[in-house]
Amino acid sequence: MNYVVTNIRLPEEDYLRLKGEAAKKRISLAAIIRGKITEKRPDDYEKILLTPTDWFTERDYKDYKIRRSGLKKRTKTYDW
Repeated sequence: MNYVVTNIRLPEEDYLRLKGEAAKKRISLAAIIRGKITEKRPDDYEKILLTPTDWFTERDYKDYKIRRSGLKKRTKTYDW
């Protein structure tokens, strides 16, 4: 698996909590963060996040899904 190096900023409280969790499990902080962002999510996770409101309608969500699927198809053609 290829990894990309990144720099993130966390509130000190979150950093210390994650660092403590990593120490208890005896794994790296990076492994804890990777685990947190790759946890299994429900199939309708995006829809839950993008629930229709007065500024984000059901039509906006459908447009988003169409554009997102097009983006996924285009990125598959590149060898990252």
